[in-house]
Amino acid sequence: MNLVPYSVDLEITPEDEEETIAELRQVMLELSAMVRQKHGMAMKGTHAKAVGLVKGCLIVDDDLPSELAQGLFAKPATYDALVRYAPGPPEKLSDKASGQRGMSIKLLGVAGPHIPESDETTTQDFVLAVDPAFNASTAKSFLALFRKTGAQTPRFPEGAIIAASRIARGAEAVLEAVGLESANLKFLGRPPRHPVSDPYYSQTPIRFGKYVGKIAVFPSEDTLKIIGAPEVDTGDDDVFRHVTQQYFLRNEARYEVRVQLCTDLRTMPIDDASVVWPEADSPYRRLATLIIPPQQAYSEARREYFDDGLAFNPAHATIDHRPLGSINRARMEVYKHTTSYRRRSNGAAAVEPKFIADVPD
Repeated sequence: MNLVPYSVDLEITPEDEEETIAELRQVMLELSAMVRQKHGMAMKGTHAKAVGLVKGCLIVDDDLPSELAQGLFAKPATYDALVRYAPGPPEKLSDKASGQRGMSIKLLGVAGPHIPESDETTTQDFVLAVDPAFNASTAKSFLALFRKTGAQTPRFPEGAIIAASRIARGAEAVLEAVGLESANLKFLGRPPRHPVSDPYYSQTPIRFGKYVGKIAVFPSEDTLKIIGAPEVDTGDDDVFRHVTQQYFLRNEARYEVRVQLCTDLRTMPIDDASVVWPEADSPYRRLATLIIPPQQAYSEARREYFDDGLAFNPAHATIDHRPLGSINRARMEVYKHTTSYRRRSNGAAAVEPKFIADVPD
């Protein structure tokens, strides 16, 4: 397998990208202000409604081949981990508005120099979603899409959003029936599934030590057997939180952490996040196991800690795992400002946990 070596020259920054990111930052801050006015508090700019807030650990495999033994995976190690499951909307809506779903992972006690954009020094964040690619290619195309979709959410009554979600799910089902699909329809109207049952993908590339890759986590067969049928009934407005709580009260969840290494820049571009990298050319390969033991998966104390104090940001990264591409350059800048707005608005202080015991139950 011929692997693409990491180089700073892999990223190509458009001349107008700084202006695009400034516009996106303004759109996201305006959205945050609308959400605060509507709900009386500021929320995360996307994935506002947490449905599972859990503690676990990531155990790096022994004897990884040299191309996989990179960065924080370079040698056997165990990292404490904080995991947040959350649907996509920028405000807390009924789970009937089923669309994109995400998982954010924060690893603690990660040694080594961090990228200059990071405001944390001992953590590594992976921000993941259920699709293997993003629904926009670059920051500019995402800005155009987001102005029409997510940025408008607080302007509409919840019933209208739920109706639009149902229409999108129906349209996507029709496309899939004839062998087609739409990233935008999936984003807006994904069939509701148990949050623990999904694989989650970084969607965008990161530096992987000497190389470049995409990170993903896949639930183990034992975890899927416990869940059974993954479909959930959204007659319950908070079904995602309830099934996640119910699962973790008695059960452990395990995920395989894998990487897909870049082997061809023509089919695996760095600055077009909408392209699914072909697994036939480079499959996802196992790196580690993420273990989440039984616990109370949601409490008000934990919600305040995760949602007000913590920030999950791709910029919280070591040099060996720098986020790459246009979408990530935008995320790192925009998340910083929306996080600052949220904390100021809610009177919350930033936290960077050093130990898992710092996190409330």
